Amino acid sequence: MEIKYSLKDFNKGKIIDKFGMQDGGKAELFLANTCFKRMSKYVPKDTGALMTTTTIRAGSVTYEQPYARKQFYTNKGKGRRGKRWDLAMKNNEKHIVAKEVENYVKMLKGNK
Repeated sequence: MEIKYSLKDFNKGKIIDKFGMQDGGKAELFLANTCFKRMSKYVPKDTGALMTTTTIRAGSVTYEQPYARKQFYTNKGKGRRGKRWDLAMKNNEKHIVAKEVENYVKMLKGNK
């Protein structure tokens, strides 16, 4: 189950414009890692295998378990963990993710 991310999803298109960060670059890899980290508290958890067998690439987080798709669309949830954990994270933490990415990009540009 692959979940794709773009800086534009987090209303940070201005980051791309201001700092010239291209798709698939360091900022999008940082974004994917940040989303993975932030989503972890929303992902259904039994044994933890769903969260520990993921592939993170610039622009996407892929949950590798065969049952990931079913969990993503149908899990009834317990507490804040449940289906569509990507939307739950975005709804609750979008501003935090955007600020972390903005700070990262500023740090990158400061080191050049």
